Amino acid sequence: MIDFALVVWARRKRLAATVFCMMLAGVLTFTMSLPSVYRATATLLVEQRGGPEGLARAAASGELEKRLHTITEEVRSRARLRALMDQFHLYPEIQAPPKREAAVERLWRDIQVKFKGVEGSVGQNTISFSVSFRGRDPETAARVANTLASFYVSENLKIRELNRLARLRQQLAQLEQVYTGQYPDVRRLKAEIATGERRLSDGTFEAADGLAEPPAQAPAARIDAGPDVRAAATELWQSEEFRILDSAVPISQTEAPNRLRLILVGLLLTVGAVAAAVLLAERLDSSFHSLAELREFTKVPVLAVIPRTVRASDLRGLPSWRTTASIALGLGLVVLVSYYFARGNEQLVSMLSRTPS
Repeated sequence: MIDFALVVWARRKRLAATVFCMMLAGVLTFTMSLPSVYRATATLLVEQRGGPEGLARAAASGELEKRLHTITEEVRSRARLRALMDQFHLYPEIQAPPKREAAVERLWRDIQVKFKGVEGSVGQNTISFSVSFRGRDPETAARVANTLASFYVSENLKIRELNRLARLRQQLAQLEQVYTGQYPDVRRLKAEIATGERRLSDGTFEAADGLAEPPAQAPAARIDAGPDVRAAATELWQSEEFRILDSAVPISQTEAPNRLRLILVGLLLTVGAVAAAVLLAERLDSSFHSLAELREFTKVPVLAVIPRTVRASDLRGLPSWRTTASIALGLGLVVLVSYYFARGNEQLVSMLSRTPS
């Protein structure tokens, strides 16, 4: 078997070398022409205010998860994604109207939200989460990630303000059943509701707005409001506040593609292609390479053997100029095609870096 392989190699070494060089050139050009993709990540911390810490975490876990998923759906809404694309001029090559929806889908895939837990209990007692974005420019990726993180903070404040206004309106309705509109607490609640509505419309509410516990002698406490209202007020005082723990910073290390892995895979494919080319050439070659092969093929006796005519180029071991020109042309064509398909192809990078779930 080894002797046969050596004989085949002696006959097909030029073919093997040509295929190897072309395949290797294509693999290297393709790998190095792929665009680099960077990921920037911002980490947010969930701070729970008021009440015993363990009780607050247990009581607010389900509501917190629901709120995070609600905000995430808003982040990935088409209107929000379009605004984000316009703000940072993302994907200019596919921003034209016919391809704009494809750009939205791509942005949706490039945003990643990971929820983290405490004591290994994912999905319960969530205390932090990360928001990341990947793109070709590390500076832009960091700015987009920080914008998304800021949106989580502001949207959480908006939800809390809406909840606060709902509780205030409920308290106002209960007070108006007992007191007239001139009662001081009725007027105070109306003023707070008007202020809250104005903050919502202007987006000027602050992180600490509406978090203080009402005075112990507030009229709402003297009315038999029932356990639901008291539970709602307690939930308000124990509201979670989102805070950006670590802002996203530009990272020089690429997330994708893994060029070393691609080159190794390309080398394996190259070796396989060389072996396939050599075996195919041997199979398609119907000539006889030795006297023994000829005698095995026919029973007619061999009368004479004509020696091979050796040319000067054969003695030097060099191919003719036509062969050299053909090889150079093929090599250049392989390089150009590889460069054409790899250059700027972020979708291909995403496909190559995708891991099976």
